[in-house]
Amino acid sequence: MIEDVAGGIFRVVGRFIGRILVETVFELFLKGPGYFIGKLFSKGNPDPDGFIVLITGIIFWVAVGFGAYSIYSNLGIGNNA
Repeated sequence: MIEDVAGGIFRVVGRFIGRILVETVFELFLKGPGYFIGKLFSKGNPDPDGFIVLITGIIFWVAVGFGAYSIYSNLGIGNNA
């Protein structure tokens, strides 16, 4: 009986903390760069919750990943890349 109550409380708290972490990571890492890039290339301020901001953030991280992979493979550290 007490285990069910404690398990339910931990489940709710775990979901709450997980939701906060996912939302924070999503806001900072995807929408953040997308908003700043959109602000650089548009006349007005872009909508922070808009689709363009999200797509721009995703494209930014794809470009960063591709650039990091290219640099790593061109350096030839370990000759595994």
